[in-house]
Amino acid sequence: MYTPYYGFREKPFALSPDPRFLFLSASHREVLGHLVYGIEQGEGFMAITGEVGTGKTTLCRTLLRRLGSESEVAFIFNPTLTPLELLKAINSEFELSTFGDSRPELTDVLNSFLLEKRSEDRRVLLIVDEAQNLSTETLEQLRLLSNLETETSKLLQIVLLGQPELDEKLARNDLRQLRQRISVWWHLGPMDAGETREYVRHRLRVAGALERPIFTDAALRAVHQLSRGVPRVVNLVCDRALLAGYAEQRAQIGRRLVLRAAAELRPQSKRRRLRLRWLGAGAAAVLLLGAVVTWMTTSPTEPSRAMADRDGETLAAVSTPATSAEREPASRAPAKRAFALVDGDLGTVLAWQTPDRSREETLRAVFEAWGLPDGDVTAPDFQALREALARRRIGLLPILPELPELRNAGTPAIVSLRDRSGVPRIALLRGLTGDRAHLAGLARDVTVRVSTGDLMNHLDGEVHAVWRNYEDWPEVLRPGASGDAVRWVQSALAELGFYTGAPNGSFDDATRDAVSIFQLEKGISPDGALDARTWMALYAALPRYATPRLVSDPIDLASAH
Repeated sequence: MYTPYYGFREKPFALSPDPRFLFLSASHREVLGHLVYGIEQGEGFMAITGEVGTGKTTLCRTLLRRLGSESEVAFIFNPTLTPLELLKAINSEFELSTFGDSRPELTDVLNSFLLEKRSEDRRVLLIVDEAQNLSTETLEQLRLLSNLETETSKLLQIVLLGQPELDEKLARNDLRQLRQRISVWWHLGPMDAGETREYVRHRLRVAGALERPIFTDAALRAVHQLSRGVPRVVNLVCDRALLAGYAEQRAQIGRRLVLRAAAELRPQSKRRRLRLRWLGAGAAAVLLLGAVVTWMTTSPTEPSRAMADRDGETLAAVSTPATSAEREPASRAPAKRAFALVDGDLGTVLAWQTPDRSREETLRAVFEAWGLPDGDVTAPDFQALREALARRRIGLLPILPELPELRNAGTPAIVSLRDRSGVPRIALLRGLTGDRAHLAGLARDVTVRVSTGDLMNHLDGEVHAVWRNYEDWPEVLRPGASGDAVRWVQSALAELGFYTGAPNGSFDDATRDAVSIFQLEKGISPDGALDARTWMALYAALPRYATPRLVSDPIDLASAH
């Protein structure tokens, strides 16, 4: 829209990682130099970390251009893979056989390919983006792949790109063997004020701008202050500022337009914080006036007779009905059943239910959390449970079995647990409050509170965030799509302050940018497409949907039921 007005050949601040627009800050030059050196020296493992939007992917694409055609490269964008899935993905990238489910056979196929390329004097490189999402088992599989070598050199070079959480993960003791193999390990930092100024001017020049100062010096200082030197945020602010300038027919972008653009990106943030602060005070008053029964176990290994009552009759006798103040507003959810809050040792608590009953009670707990009638809660296996949820338009999103991932998802999650004898159970993780986890589905109408350490000790590795597709739109919606679903997304993002145009039902650049801004605020990789994670966050952000949330503060516990 504003492109011809300012004399650009193309949009100067698109979010796609185009190497033509790469601006090498001091940090970028240092990282790129170390990567090139490491690859030329035949190093096996390299790791580059940086905050979201600092330009890791763009930097990597620039690296590939510098390597030239003498390199074979596999680029893995979806690291939430099992070790077997990772091997198949790598072989697929190199156009090798992915037949069978034997890791040794797949590795042999890859090794033969690597030896062939070495005989042709060709370099083979594996790049894994968003590597902070790799599981421990998959990281270990990567370490084993680094063992593919001749007597003099590595056959496969591996580059891990990730957010700072990757540093934390690699610092763990169980990954020390992998950590010791990383020879190039660098952090990509944000730009300083001067670099931000030159970055903006560089992108304007590449887009075809005339040699005139489209952004004033004061505007560029404001861009740096608002973005903190993160390239992707710089792009978002500058793009919106140019749109605002076009709307006002301004030939030059000043500080006022930059501040206005930033305000349009997050217009409700301040009001939302004030509202949450007020709600927090109200919830505290509810706890002071309400009655939530906390029943301490008499012994971690010998629970009281009442707690062991699997039919829930004795527990119901000590449960306290939730007051009207403790329930969600009537417009969001129907009145809910009474509950009891019980502190317990998870190893003991898991013995309360058989595996079949744990699935049924977990299914009942999910329906209760979303304010849905029980209906049929028969679930002979996990697939039956998944199908029962799907009939209510409730989906399961696999996430990493780690506390930061659970907190970031922000929604109840079905967790797979094993008791002391190794027998599997499932439960609904209903809340996380400090170092306490709240589990439903282990007994009828009872929430069990355990330590997060206790939860992680019994976690079986399978965790699924629960979300509901209220409007039954396609689970994946990408740029280029059109129709009612896109129009609904545009209206929803406009309601939340992320989209300023008129809903037209076309998934155009403006819609993609609005989705990216929303994803950025919610801690989701800003690819501009709607997937399960983005739908989940979008429904949760809209007040008209009764989306249960993972409790983040103990004062909200009553309202979470």
